[in-house]
Parts: sequence; structure tokens; C-alpha cells
Amino acid sequence: MKFEVKRDGKRLVFDSDLRGLVVGGKEYVSGRDGNLVYDQILDLKADGVELQMSSNTSTLIPALRLLSIAYHPYFDRRDVVESQNNITFYWNRSKLATFYNRFSTDELDFPKREPIIREAVDFLANHTSNLPLKDAFLTKVLKPCKLLGFYQGFPVFDSSTGFAKLQSRLGIHIDTEAIMVSTPMNKYEWDVYELAEEISKITGLEFSKKKNRVVFPKDKRLLALLEQESPTSVAPES
Repeated sequence: MKFEVKRDGKRLVFDSDLRGLVVGGKEYVSGRDGNLVYDQILDLKADGVELQMSSNTSTLIPALRLLSIAYHPYFDRRDVVESQNNITFYWNRSKLATFYNRFSTDELDFPKREPIIREAVDFLANHTSNLPLKDAFLTKVLKPCKLLGFYQGFPVFDSSTGFAKLQSRLGIHIDTEAIMVSTPMNKYEWDVYELAEEISKITGLEFSKKKNRVVFPKDKRLLALLEQESPTSVAPES
């Protein structure tokens, strides 16, 4: 699925097959080294860009920078940019949390994301000097988490409710489109990668590495593996 947003003569093409940002035929994604898309494209300019179908500022803000579309400087603050690699940023209230409370596309099927993404782009481009966002907690942090079971002693969560990725020191999280193994704390990073390598050997599935987290496709082989040790189904409704 794809759709296009035009702004000031520039083009943003949102593509459900992408997980990063594409400009000039090259794709930029955040990797295990923690090198953010924001930093990778600092010196680039373009009239058009392709990016993941999400309101996540990890690619949306770099896309606007590339296209020279103005937005509020709050989103260039280093702690806000680094929140992509430091999920503990959300242990406190922030304007970024309020932005996501209004415009998050997490856990939504792709066809339902388009109107929210369009609203998010308009909001960012229309509030370049005055940002009408109050500091708040992420709404989903205040909701209960749903534990589905355990694998090798690690909790398995349904990511459609709550924010276990922030509240669990190490967990396996079943999302709409993927399955993530993650930790909010740097000292458990290697535990994440070791568990991911073990799962990969058993299932034959490849995964992408990011800072403190890995992402697997939501595949029936992995769901079956996780369900072996879980008292309840690990295949939440999408």
C-alpha cells in the first residue's frame, strides 16, 4: 500500500513495504549501532522522499528536513531525537508523548493509518513557531499490559494494549505486523541479541537489529515456538 502527501511542492510517499526512509534510491534505517536516520541524512536535500507508513518521528521529521518543510524546533532537540534509541525518555511527561497520543499509528492496520499520517504532517507543518502540545505521559503507559505467557523465562506480551516495551526489563512483544524482542535498558542489550539469535536458529527467520531491540516478521513458525511454553494463545487478534 502507498499514498502520497504533497506539501509546498514537495512529495512524501508513504509505503507499507518500507521500514525506514528512501531518498536518491538509497534506504536509510536505524541499526544496531544506534545511528539514527535523523543523523544519517543531515546534509541531504530532495524534492521527494519515500518512507515507512507511520507517524513515527524517527522518519517523519528527517523526511520533512530533507524536503525543507519547516516544523517546530522542539523536534530537533537532542533528547527528543534520541528518544528513538532511549525509550526511558517516556518515563517522564513530554510534548512528544502528547504528539503520539494524538497521532500514533502503532497497532493500526495500514489502511487505517493514512488519515492519521496526513493529520500529523499537517500539524507539524502548520505549527512551526507555536506548538500546542502540553507535557503528558503516553496514554498507553497508563493502560494495563497483557501477558500472554513466557518463552525461556522471558515474558511474552500482546502489544495491542499497554506499553510493556517500556515497563518490562526484557520482553517479547507481539505487534500487528511484527514480533519484537526488546529492553528499555542498555545493560540488557546483549540478552536481547542472544535470545534473538537462538530464536533465529530454531525458526530459520531473519531479524533486523536496532538499538536494544530486534524485530522479527510475524511468522507462524515463531508464533508456534512461543506458544509451546505459553499457557494462553500468543497470537493476539490483529
